[in-house]
Amino acid sequence: MKCWTVDGQGLATLKLAERENPKISAARDVLVHVHAVSLNYRDLMVADGRYGGHEDPPIVACSDMAGVVVDVGSEVSELKPGDRVLNSPFRFWPAGTLRSEWARTFVGGKGLDGVLAESITYPAESLVKVPDHFTWQEAATLTIAGLTAWAAVVTHGHTKPGDWVLIHGTGGVAIFAAQIAKFLGARTIISTSSDRKGELVKEKFGVDSVIDYRDPDWPEQVRKITGGGVNTVVETVGGASLGMSIKACTYGGRVAVIGVLGGVESDVNIRDFLYHQVSVRGIFMESTDELRALAKAFEDREERPYVDRAFSFEEVPDAYEYLRTQQHIGKVVINVR
Repeated sequence: MKCWTVDGQGLATLKLAERENPKISAARDVLVHVHAVSLNYRDLMVADGRYGGHEDPPIVACSDMAGVVVDVGSEVSELKPGDRVLNSPFRFWPAGTLRSEWARTFVGGKGLDGVLAESITYPAESLVKVPDHFTWQEAATLTIAGLTAWAAVVTHGHTKPGDWVLIHGTGGVAIFAAQIAKFLGARTIISTSSDRKGELVKEKFGVDSVIDYRDPDWPEQVRKITGGGVNTVVETVGGASLGMSIKACTYGGRVAVIGVLGGVESDVNIRDFLYHQVSVRGIFMESTDELRALAKAFEDREERPYVDRAFSFEEVPDAYEYLRTQQHIGKVVINVR
């Protein structure tokens, strides 16, 4: 089979390779023909060696796929050939709190093969059926971006109708967060430096307000818009943004820390925690159970994820470069079949 590999030495070393066709080797294995794969910022970090360092030998890239079941192991009864499935980012995290041994099963990095291949095998318990109205491209976007946003807004964000949700950026996690917040009847603010993106998120996703994160007094702007601060923050930036997001919270606000685009160190004023009783939680995706809940939420509402652009299997380096430019809104996807 054909697959794309990374070795942690930059996009120039992305390679279209040949490997043996995967086979069922365990009773709970499922063989899947991959139809679409979506890209995440993590994939850029893995390719650049900023996530796990040098990969020797190279690994199959990426963590998010959707495909069709073609064979199942002897103990698999919940899936059958012909089922459309997407994968959990961990080969094993069924439910509850993440454990260290489960964390080591995160595919597409740190020596563990990913899913940017014509076929893969995956544990049955870590596959989720695709909502009927989804395309392959849309289904492939739930694995990391959708699940991370769900964890930030729902699982740990406990967002309620009428709450205010502040979302940084317009990438995959951010757009999912805006959609999910609207499912819940919450109001949303997105931060972006692009007027074009700001208008688009208002038009397409019903975002209530847009702020420019380059303005140093944006936390005060947020407090004025909301009449006292936001209830939930989807903090995709990290760095200096974290302390400012805490300032933008109302009493009992919850900050979900997701990304490190702005750096891994942050100055935080402890008084902002104390005075408003703000909770900060790190988000590292979520379990397969939560992924099923996310898929059901989209299915029940017949909503669709937003795909910005799709590339062919031969255009994988171009897809990575496009993601790096941050021109996109929502998700960047690769068609495998």
